[in-house]
Amino acid sequence: MNAPDWLTARPVAHRALHDVARGVIENTASAVDAAIARAYAIEVDIQLSSDGEAMVFHDDTLERLTFAAGRADALTCAELKAIEMRGTAERMMTLAELLACVAGKVPLVIELKSRFDGDTAVAARAADILAAYDGPAALMSFDPDLVAAVRGLAPHIPRGI
Repeated sequence: MNAPDWLTARPVAHRALHDVARGVIENTASAVDAAIARAYAIEVDIQLSSDGEAMVFHDDTLERLTFAAGRADALTCAELKAIEMRGTAERMMTLAELLACVAGKVPLVIELKSRFDGDTAVAARAADILAAYDGPAALMSFDPDLVAAVRGLAPHIPRGI
């Protein structure tokens, strides 16, 4: 599958358009809003909560971006959403909330985070949520098992490593 034109037509804001000095934390709604305001495509990261929800968050652990500690995947969606991001009152978003915020205004590149353990549940959850999304979106991962899972689950979604 060749890259669609919308994927390469504009700059891509990595983890959305964040700026810690201004209190705009990566992968948050304010960073997404800033990228949309500049008409940038947006790259975000998702991983699963302990109860299987796709959460927009990059790190395996919570310490760098929040005042909480421990693995992100050890907490439920509700527990993760209760944690404030450092330097702001913003909370972690679900993938569905991200899609509602973007609403097709700019392209999305969604990185599926992996533990490289053969678990493809994050790919299945992302494909399920994206099935109802009308905007331009691509899935990517550094884990070839997740890319292959997307190919099987949702062959119409652009994907890559």
